[in-house]
Amino acid sequence: MSKSEKHSDAPHKSRNMRRLAFGLTGGVAALAVAATAMASTGGAGTDGDASARSLKVMSLNTWHGGAKVSDGVNKITSQIKASDADVVALQESSSSVAEEIAGKLGWEYHTASGTDVDLISKKPFEKTDSFSKESSGAKAIAAKIEGVWVYSIHLDYTKYGPYNACFDKDSYEKIYADEASRKAQAQDIAEWTGSAPAIVAGDFNTPSHLDWTKATKAEHCDSEVEWPATKTFADKGYEDSYRELHPSPGQAPGNTWSPVTKKNSDYGNQQEPQDRIDFILHRGGSLKPTTSDTFGGGSDWPSDHLAVLTTFQL
Repeated sequence: MSKSEKHSDAPHKSRNMRRLAFGLTGGVAALAVAATAMASTGGAGTDGDASARSLKVMSLNTWHGGAKVSDGVNKITSQIKASDADVVALQESSSSVAEEIAGKLGWEYHTASGTDVDLISKKPFEKTDSFSKESSGAKAIAAKIEGVWVYSIHLDYTKYGPYNACFDKDSYEKIYADEASRKAQAQDIAEWTGSAPAIVAGDFNTPSHLDWTKATKAEHCDSEVEWPATKTFADKGYEDSYRELHPSPGQAPGNTWSPVTKKNSDYGNQQEPQDRIDFILHRGGSLKPTTSDTFGGGSDWPSDHLAVLTTFQL
């Protein structure tokens, strides 16, 4: 069933979705300011061009909801505020953490029981949904914002592929066999997202097929791997916003794993493979990424991943 078919009726709202809004007086004042601005500029976009509308999306693994660092929730909140994101797809999160962060920001939130993925947004949710499939373990949540479905996903973390290639020196046959779980989850989620304009953001726990290429074998343990999870989304028509704007993985690796983990104690303190495993993908409509970069790092950064931040023209 396509997304347009699936969501044609009134949405099934999550019981945990809330609008944490400011007072009526502030809302009226904001409307007055917006009306004045539109009167002076001729509309929402430059020179009255409504096509200049944008949506700034962040994907952020919260490192167990901020529990791995002191004052984690406040640090996450501060970093989200600094990013100027409109919507954030959270992973390794929980409904209580999402609610707390959204409350501090005055944003909406959407969660679903049994998942570790959430969505928070400064822009209103038009509809919400969630998905799980027991056979593969695939889980995702979605919210429609500015006419676009935005998804937060988190794929299986076991049997991490770069360890197969770099530490265990496994055959390609073994590497691909161990990617079966992530591939199955990617297939189920990609199929569920349907055909409507969509943005999929999340921690895939796998590198990209666009990165481990013949040209970059020297940087990737002499391996050229067509990682199945990202390839599955590409085969469904999804484009990788970061790699679109930074087409050379050699010049712009965009690694998100890891600003914290540099040595692997399970493998004799060998150098931890550094890879791009967090993605913001898009498909359909007039979605066009105008900027895409990693975000975060430094002493106050609350995650063991860097975030990804992409601005889309709608």
